[in-house]
Amino acid sequence: MVNRKYLPALQQATVHSTPFVAERTWASVALMLAGADDALHLAFILRADRQGDPWSGHMAFPGGRADPTDASARAVAERETWEELGLALQASQFVAPLDEVLLLHVQPPMRLSPFVYDLGPERVPFAPNGEVAEAFWIPLADLALPAHATHKTVVHQGTPYRFPAIRHGQHLIWGVTWRVLAEFMRKMGRPLAEGGTLETPNARGFAP
Repeated sequence: MVNRKYLPALQQATVHSTPFVAERTWASVALMLAGADDALHLAFILRADRQGDPWSGHMAFPGGRADPTDASARAVAERETWEELGLALQASQFVAPLDEVLLLHVQPPMRLSPFVYDLGPERVPFAPNGEVAEAFWIPLADLALPAHATHKTVVHQGTPYRFPAIRHGQHLIWGVTWRVLAEFMRKMGRPLAEGGTLETPNARGFAP
């Protein structure tokens, strides 16, 4: 593990999670860091358009649903990262888990487990598979810029919901990826600027 200034903030934080069950109602993602301490980047993917995928075409972290062969939630993130980007995450690169996220807008509801990894000072190249349209290394400093904070409005069952988002080029980071990113950036001491807020009292019931 590279000696990083941010490590204590993530490794000493309290994390909320439940015992893992290797079922399709569980998913995991990998937040992969790389670069120098003062120029850290975070890996994102643009998911390919796929019928039946509730996150089709979204900006996301590499990851996916559990398989019956997965031994742990962390194993899900590592297997999916290998499948989607051709990167074999090592135990020495693991940093810490983040809080588990409950996804209520899909049926049946799902649990999402995020895990942070540090790949070292070099931003390694990606080898995306067919599930990934593009892959990016985005500077943490860019993610925290107020100028990149915006919002996305989604109409669900006739009701408009406005969600915070981060703009990256032509793409938006929003929904569950924004929620995971917001927790991560807060623990890193770089809270995201919010360009949008939930407009309706019950909007938490629909949070992609």
